[in-house]
Amino acid sequence: MKKQVQIGGTNRREMLKLSGAGVLGTVAAGTLAPTAAQAAAIKIAHAMWTHGHSMQIEYPERIAAMRRAGFSINVEPKSSTINWFHFAIPTPVIVDDVRLRANQVMLRFKTYSVDAWVRDVHVYDGERLIAAHNNVNLSKDHLFEIFVVPDTPLVQWGIGISIGVACGVEMMDHHMEFFAAGCDFTAVAPPKP
Repeated sequence: MKKQVQIGGTNRREMLKLSGAGVLGTVAAGTLAPTAAQAAAIKIAHAMWTHGHSMQIEYPERIAAMRRAGFSINVEPKSSTINWFHFAIPTPVIVDDVRLRANQVMLRFKTYSVDAWVRDVHVYDGERLIAAHNNVNLSKDHLFEIFVVPDTPLVQWGIGISIGVACGVEMMDHHMEFFAAGCDFTAVAPPKP
């Protein structure tokens, strides 16, 4: 039997449960939980998170209602709107004289219907766009969603996650709830192809 690789105290099976991937998630298990060789190469130096209630809204006039609570931010965008929600991630740029690299970002959120969704996830290092995951179109429960930062770039200034959201016009609940956002940092350069 193949040994389960532990990633931050969570094995592959637990990661699939957290991600909501279920049975179909086993197809993508290699991307969610690396093999033992890949796990040894990743060596996450820091995992930094920020709470959902710290989220900033780019266009507040496009919001029908908003509530910050101890456990989340709950936002109801107006029907037929697009908006951007932003998270500033605490960023350890240099640790023990080693400049860190952005490996992946993670989100914990849910929407209350399929007519409200996360459309895009962009990752910035200062003003520089380092990852763009467009048209991901995620709705409902996403309690541990991972977005890889290609090429694991060196971090210069500070990580920001910008989330493009959209709402349709259906008579459905358009509330969205964000619990947290985070980034994994590594000191290891990506392997050469």
